[in-house]
Amino acid sequence: MLRMKWYEPHCPSPTCAGRDRIKLYPIRGKPKWLPLEVWASKKDDEILYRCAYCGLVWFQERSKRPGLDAKPMGYYDDLQHPWEFVSLRNMYRIREQNTSGYWYNVRGQREAIHSPKRGGVD
Repeated sequence: MLRMKWYEPHCPSPTCAGRDRIKLYPIRGKPKWLPLEVWASKKDDEILYRCAYCGLVWFQERSKRPGLDAKPMGYYDDLQHPWEFVSLRNMYRIREQNTSGYWYNVRGQREAIHSPKRGGVD
């Protein structure tokens, strides 16, 4: 029997190999390692997340599931830069499965592929 697909929280980085949702952490408060110019781009309804596997730091809406429609800001404490924040200055492409467009079928209007109660979309 075929299982229906639905979004499972995972890191939005296309190079991250740790795709387990237990590695995604919301960051509470205002950490000192995050530069002020990054905080200036944060909206009121967004929350800060970090992947413990690859170190990617991103903002996303509070109502979305972890990793979905992420706005990547940089890396903190990755293998090349321990205990240091490295900003992503250019456009950074997140994994296609981490976008709402992947989970919606657009035909003039937005139709959910799977109903929200089944875990398909937000």
